[in-house]
Amino acid sequence: MNGLHEGRVVWVTGAASGIGRSTVEEIVAEGGRAIGSDLPSADMSWAEEDERIAIIPGDVTAPDHNAKAVELALKVFGRLDGAVLNAGIATRDDLFGSSMELFDRVMDVNVRSIVLGIRSSANVMPPGSAITVTASTSGMRGDPGMWVYNTSKAAVINLVRSTSMDLASRGIRINAVCPGPTKTGMTDGAYDDGWHEDLRRRTPLQKWGLASEVAAAHSFLVSTKASHITGVHLPVDGGMSANSGQFTPPPFSL
Repeated sequence: MNGLHEGRVVWVTGAASGIGRSTVEEIVAEGGRAIGSDLPSADMSWAEEDERIAIIPGDVTAPDHNAKAVELALKVFGRLDGAVLNAGIATRDDLFGSSMELFDRVMDVNVRSIVLGIRSSANVMPPGSAITVTASTSGMRGDPGMWVYNTSKAAVINLVRSTSMDLASRGIRINAVCPGPTKTGMTDGAYDDGWHEDLRRRTPLQKWGLASEVAAAHSFLVSTKASHITGVHLPVDGGMSANSGQFTPPPFSL
């Protein structure tokens, strides 16, 4: 522990598991306190006895949930210095499917909710605060069968660029973290053995990422150590996005 978040309060969405839970754990391990929000059906029992964490169930697509999460931070801890807008959903869909319902749902969760989170948190944050958003390397390139998800994450990346212009005058920074293949509850079982191994092999570091490794990036970017970094999207992908995609990286020779 280096006290990176000593005296600071950070709101984390999608906090029940995976990257969100790891980020909450990272924040409190570094001396901070956290507001953890997730769906009412999500299991937040792991945080219930920790006085450094306040829990609020709800849907990030609802404006009142975002407002209540911020209000809780002020009520319980007296301030809000950071927000990690991590909640999102991943999907695959047929480009020529007959319905746009899935597209609308993904954009609602992955993009519109981020706008709601930015508005709610930035309105109460003091200068020197920061926001991070979980985007994806899929927002930087195209993937087969994932046009809906890729579109939403590309929108998030440019949303971060654009809002960094508006938030700077308030002394607030905003950045995106772009995970590559990462072991979480969302990805468990999402790919058969062939896909899992193929993605691992396409990663120069030859492994799937861990939620804790992505959380470390969120923790740094939302801290004061990153005080001159805003509007960026940081890949946390084992080098996958550095590859042109024309050739498979060489295997380890150690």
